Amino acid sequence: MMTMLNAQSGDEGKEASVVILDDDVHIVDVLRARIGRDGLRITIVHTITELEAACRAAPPAAVVADLNLPGVTPHDTTEMLSRLAYAGPLFLVSEANEHDIAMARDLAQRFGLDRPTIFRKPFSYAALSAALVNSVAMTRPAALEDVTAAIESGEIMPFFQLQVDLASGRIVGAEALARWKRPDGSVTPTGNFMPVIEQAGLWRRLTDRMLLDSAVAIRRWQAAGLSPCKISVNLEASVAADPGFGPSAAQILNAHGVDHGLIRFEITEQTAMSDISTALRALTWLRDKGFDLSLDDFGTGFSSLSVLHSMPFSELKIDRSFVQRMSTDRDARVIVRATVDLAHNLDLLCVAEGVENAEACASLIEFGCDHGQGYLFGRAVEADAFGELLRQGKIDLP
Repeated sequence: MMTMLNAQSGDEGKEASVVILDDDVHIVDVLRARIGRDGLRITIVHTITELEAACRAAPPAAVVADLNLPGVTPHDTTEMLSRLAYAGPLFLVSEANEHDIAMARDLAQRFGLDRPTIFRKPFSYAALSAALVNSVAMTRPAALEDVTAAIESGEIMPFFQLQVDLASGRIVGAEALARWKRPDGSVTPTGNFMPVIEQAGLWRRLTDRMLLDSAVAIRRWQAAGLSPCKISVNLEASVAADPGFGPSAAQILNAHGVDHGLIRFEITEQTAMSDISTALRALTWLRDKGFDLSLDDFGTGFSSLSVLHSMPFSELKIDRSFVQRMSTDRDARVIVRATVDLAHNLDLLCVAEGVENAEACASLIEFGCDHGQGYLFGRAVEADAFGELLRQGKIDLP
């Protein structure tokens, strides 16, 4: 049995949902009684297909899965959630041994899910109910003042996801991804604060924070005797168009003694096309000052090849949607191969994001793609943990 539990989030009537995958009828009655007091509504679905449909219809605030459910493996559940880009907490109910539990955790990590919380049978319904209620509460967007304070204090910080050379496995770069780490060590889902940043126009503050913390991390790695790699920082349209951003970015790096060439700004097609003349002027200034530039999410916008050629990019990044469909979609495979060829013909490095399995990695190597990024190689980690990866220098390719 798979039970879907819906809740009013308190945010303008939007619904949050919790999905429970279990074959215990009693758990439904108990949770209905306990969680009903919090205004939550339970809906039952009966197959993995219905579970997937429910997740698509209402992105869940949390997922609870029984590892002992007949006919559904931990691999099936974690793979499906990864495919849907599920970013919430995962609770695993199990009477399995330590080996099986460790395997389930490894699968969750491999598929890019949050580290799961384990409820061992027999477990407390009260504890599970409390966890579900808390997870639903966590889906509510953070308050603007809290997000602003988190940026200023550094609670919102970069986590670094490595990029590897697909010919050798050598670590060649990382993308700085915004994460909100609370003082208690918990990490707030990005879906709780990124919409607030977008709606409130806090992109400049966020970009300054990501750039500052990246510069500090680079200096720390250098002080530890490590050779830092290029760090990619996302650049939103309003920030790219801000005439004060470029000089400020240069000043931040200069103040920390960081070479401009160690920072690569990632610009989406939409950003590049929003105001071509302004974008060209801003990007040319950054490139002249030694910064690298990457065209991100290539293939999802409507840029012309003439614009791609005229903009001073040094790298082209293939959107994950094409990379992840290569094994099942011939057209996606053709597009990826053609994009690699296009990048090389324009003397650009080609990076594929969203590399999640060995099959995709093998295809990219076959196509001659330069670099890869994705859960197959590693999740985004804090600066100290990434420093250990730099010390290692390379990873074993599948």
